[in-house]
Amino acid sequence: MLGLIRLQCVIMSIHKVSSSDVNVNVSEKPHRYTPSIRETIQGFGAETTAHGIPRVIDRPRYRSKLFWAVLLLALFGVFIFQAVRLLRDYYTFNTKIELVNSEEVEFPAITVCNLNRIRLSRLPNNKRWESINNQTAYESNQNSSPVRPTPPFGDSTIPPLPPRPDIPNILERDRITTPPVSNHPPDEKSHDRIQRDVDDGGDENYDWFRDSIGEEEYQWPHSTPSPGIGRVVGLPPTHLGSLGSPYLGIRPPSPTKEELREMGHRREDFILECRFNKQRCGADDFRVIQNKQYGNCFTFNGVTSTQSSPRRVTKAGSGFGLHLTLYIEHDEYIGAMTEDTGVRIVAHPRDILPHPEDLGLSFSPGFTSNIGLRQVEIKRLPHPHGNCTYGKDRRHLSDDVYEYNIISCQKRCLQDGLADRCGCVTDIYNDYDSFPQCNRTNRICRQTVEKSFYQNQMDCKCPAKCREFIYNTKATSSVWPSEKHLDYWKKRIERPRGFVQHPAFTAIQNIEEARKNLVKVKVYFEELNYELVEQVPAHTFESAVGTIGGLIGLYIGFSLITVSEILVLFYDVARLMIVKAFYKETVDGSES
Repeated sequence: MLGLIRLQCVIMSIHKVSSSDVNVNVSEKPHRYTPSIRETIQGFGAETTAHGIPRVIDRPRYRSKLFWAVLLLALFGVFIFQAVRLLRDYYTFNTKIELVNSEEVEFPAITVCNLNRIRLSRLPNNKRWESINNQTAYESNQNSSPVRPTPPFGDSTIPPLPPRPDIPNILERDRITTPPVSNHPPDEKSHDRIQRDVDDGGDENYDWFRDSIGEEEYQWPHSTPSPGIGRVVGLPPTHLGSLGSPYLGIRPPSPTKEELREMGHRREDFILECRFNKQRCGADDFRVIQNKQYGNCFTFNGVTSTQSSPRRVTKAGSGFGLHLTLYIEHDEYIGAMTEDTGVRIVAHPRDILPHPEDLGLSFSPGFTSNIGLRQVEIKRLPHPHGNCTYGKDRRHLSDDVYEYNIISCQKRCLQDGLADRCGCVTDIYNDYDSFPQCNRTNRICRQTVEKSFYQNQMDCKCPAKCREFIYNTKATSSVWPSEKHLDYWKKRIERPRGFVQHPAFTAIQNIEEARKNLVKVKVYFEELNYELVEQVPAHTFESAVGTIGGLIGLYIGFSLITVSEILVLFYDVARLMIVKAFYKETVDGSES
């Protein structure tokens, strides 16, 4: 029994000793080896996939290390140079021109305008239009009088022309001598007299910017008027048209939209005949668009048309497309407001506001005009390759109905500047119904704004549209109608509107009247295929990354794996520096 007790005591003592040894071993942590920064870099050189760096690190001789280091830096510089050029070219583009074959093409909108804004028979007899009424009455008297030779000055056997209160005597203009060029202004009394005479027959809404006689003269920088040109004794330059014009001093009022609606040409009179793709169309297929310079214009196939979908053509050639016979009502022309006779036509995308004064073509009466169209689609690149816009963030005229284009944006910029600075506008767009027309009291302000606009001093910011359609035109003409065709044509239009006879039937009695009043127009596609002009990036993102990868592999033997290894090396070196700095602070603190 005693022996058993002793054995248990020995076993317990052995167990305590072994347990204490185990506790000591568990509590003591083995010392972890921390490599130095140099050893880390040497390990990177031995394991990296880069081709040049191991030779710089592992070479035993300094000459060999220096050679490989210089070579590696030189090739790295070449790579940087090539990469910078590539990145610079990344923001450029190339232009690709392609001919696209198509079996069906959307027909553009066609806007037609009479060159005469106001009908003579509709002129109101009021003070606003008094000067125009006086001038037209004077023209009527002159045209009704027999033609006779002009007598020499001072001959009293033939009575002189009736005096004009608003302009100098026409027969006396040749006796006015041009004075020497002087820096002094014209005689103030003469200026005031002429101003009063014009004001009596003028209007506060006079179109200062552009009237039917000519454009207002601006004194641009670095421009000196030639001696004797555009100067008459006693008359300031702003009151003169051409010295040979009989309308000196006439200032036509700028018609309002209501006046154009009442006094302008009507579509049922203007559109005499209409056919599209050999099918009859009529005046109801046109929509009125009022234009400051041409009055009531009429658009076929426009975005505001009753036609739910755009009209399309499947055949090319002059036998198809839009055929029009237009009656311009030559007897309704007002000489003081209209210089030319004929029509203005512009082909444009149906969702773009037409600007016939800027983009249209003019055609004379007495001719058949063939207008061949070729469609061009242009695709431009936005940022970062280009600076085009889709128009959603740009203000332009009638932006609630029409899409963006450069001309609408520029015109809106000008009118916005006038409205903001002068409180008036010079056009009749629907966007500015709440603003009055500029008049004489706004003249200085208006000229200042327009001058800034013409000299590109206004911050308009009207870039090109990223995708747009344009229509290149080619026009030919021939005399129409022929004498033998006139009777046949009159029989065809004798009763085109049921029981209501068209005014042209009674107004046109002979070939002379026909060729003074009629314009025949054919608008068609020369070919259904169209030209696509597209800007393409010089480098896509994928091609740029591939090119840079090829360059870095060619010059310094790097890959994405190598770049990852370098990043890991930077991390290890930074961690070692932080650990060493922390360990040094800990040791210094414990010693103190």
